[in-house]
Amino acid sequence: MKFRNLIFALAFMILLPFCAQAQNAPWRNGDYNSVDYAQWKVQISPGSPTGNGTQTFQLQTIGGVELPNGRTFQVFSTNTPVLIGVGANQETATPSAVSGCLFTGQALGTCSVTFTGLTNSHGPGDLLQSGDQGIQEAINDAAASGGGQVWWRIDTGQVTLSTGAANTNLGAVNIPARSVVISATARVNVTIGTCTGGWSLGITSGTEFTAANTTLTAGTTTDSSTGGTTFITGTAGLPIAHCTTANASAGAIHAVFQGYKLVAPSF
Repeated sequence: MKFRNLIFALAFMILLPFCAQAQNAPWRNGDYNSVDYAQWKVQISPGSPTGNGTQTFQLQTIGGVELPNGRTFQVFSTNTPVLIGVGANQETATPSAVSGCLFTGQALGTCSVTFTGLTNSHGPGDLLQSGDQGIQEAINDAAASGGGQVWWRIDTGQVTLSTGAANTNLGAVNIPARSVVISATARVNVTIGTCTGGWSLGITSGTEFTAANTTLTAGTTTDSSTGGTTFITGTAGLPIAHCTTANASAGAIHAVFQGYKLVAPSF
């Protein structure tokens, strides 16, 4: 019994360094998943200004946010959109300057972020969160960590189809450039009117991910398995719903797009 306990203790000591290393590794076995990076939320600190236009806010954070595995990443950068505020006051803006937002354990309120061209007034207590469902945050962290594979997911929520054009932009989050789109799925939540020839899912560059679905009633679903292949994007673009031969006269769908992007190191 004592000998067996000794063996267990030695095995634990051998494995401990590897376990510690794994906790600091990127989430999900070396992949960077945008769903994890979309979970951060911080507030504008008391004492920050209130207003629109150009504003510099102090934030109630030390800049880094922890992933489910304990790994931290830098949230704010000048290429990452941020969703500011809630309700009717909500808008998306990309920082024009970021200062002091390093994860070094400094006191609260030392991270400041400047936004230019804000339409709505924002101030202390307003909530900041990911403006692109964590995609750019994951890409930045992968690049800063030596490169890697970023898995992204875009949930468009329910979108009412355009009646003035064949294409409807599904939300405001781009499918990343040079991505492999592995799935595109959607459900009709409100019966689609007209849209003769059926509707399909695609990207603003013109690529269609699904075959036209001519069943327009609520509850109908479609997915990219009807296309029979994966798709590689060139430039970034918004996901779209496309009516084949005539605009929709009514209808709403809820779509989800998923894929991955290979990211090169930034150093």
